[in-house]
Amino acid sequence: MKIEILRENLEKAVAIASKVSNKNLSLPVFGCVVIVVEGDRAVLRATNLDLSVEVILKAKIIQDGIIAIPAHILAQTTSALTDQKLLLKTSGNNLIIDGERGTTSIALIDPSEFPTLSYVKDGVGSSATLPVREFITALKSVSFAASTSSVKPELSSISLTLEKGELVAVATDSFRLAEIKIPIKTKNSFNSVLIPARNVPDILRAIESGVDVEVRVGDNQCSFISDFGHITSRIIDGSFPDYRAIIPRDYVASATCLKEDASRAFRKISIFTDSFNQVHISLRASEKTFTVRAVNASVGETIDHIPAVLEGEDIDINFNAKYIVDALSIVVGDSVTFSVAGAGKPMVMNDVPNKGFTYLVMPMNR
Repeated sequence: MKIEILRENLEKAVAIASKVSNKNLSLPVFGCVVIVVEGDRAVLRATNLDLSVEVILKAKIIQDGIIAIPAHILAQTTSALTDQKLLLKTSGNNLIIDGERGTTSIALIDPSEFPTLSYVKDGVGSSATLPVREFITALKSVSFAASTSSVKPELSSISLTLEKGELVAVATDSFRLAEIKIPIKTKNSFNSVLIPARNVPDILRAIESGVDVEVRVGDNQCSFISDFGHITSRIIDGSFPDYRAIIPRDYVASATCLKEDASRAFRKISIFTDSFNQVHISLRASEKTFTVRAVNASVGETIDHIPAVLEGEDIDINFNAKYIVDALSIVVGDSVTFSVAGAGKPMVMNDVPNKGFTYLVMPMNR
């Protein structure tokens, strides 16, 4: 194998692929990235069996070949290089990286055990081409709310649906739920598909430099194709909870305030919460006060009055402060509305004026 490539192009491709590979002591090849050079095409591949990626290498092809190289070694090496142009070639069982400022030799691993990467091919299943910016917004807006436990796989996933010109992304861990709806100009559609939340960072890293991304949904996997190449994720086999039934239709009290005011108050509150991260919220329209309070016997106590426009009844209720802080970091509008359905019932946060984002938090009944 022999190719000429710009360091910038190699480093970008390796950064995407190396994050997908994992350290498998029984099968070292899974801790590698594989470079395949054939004809007029060079690609970089990696997989952890849950997620696989193929990145196109923008390079000058000199000689065909296939090699497997430890991902972390190649990633660290390319990030440390300063040469603008590189020559990659094999010599025996080593990869030689030649640059103007020096030469590096890295030991290779037998690539014969590396599996053939599968992906959803064109014309198979359902597909739609989406603007990358909107697609990234959808995933980032909800992935934080997915469960980190693998006990219930459907709760550790993100539900993606495209229907009637609207992309809907949802995630929940049963204590909170995030949903975003984004209008998309397309006649194509696909039913709910469950993508493991842990795969989202790698998917975003792969597609972020593109303009559009084609989403192809197959029977047991979902592929994301763009100019970089393609990345394919396993699909969770299960049904996402019927979450619409738990979103309140009516509220007894609400408070609308500046996002920055709420963020500062809840960040300070988080310092003083107890081991349960409990925050006491008081909405009092009769007194025109929106108050948050936290007490920790070993730290102290704090209370904040947030300037807000209040409507409805007076109500006091407890929530997990961390859940609220997490959502406020996602809100992109200048204002946010906190709406409470009643004592012991959920609170819903809405991004103002971006009505597509809805976030629900269950109360702490203690």
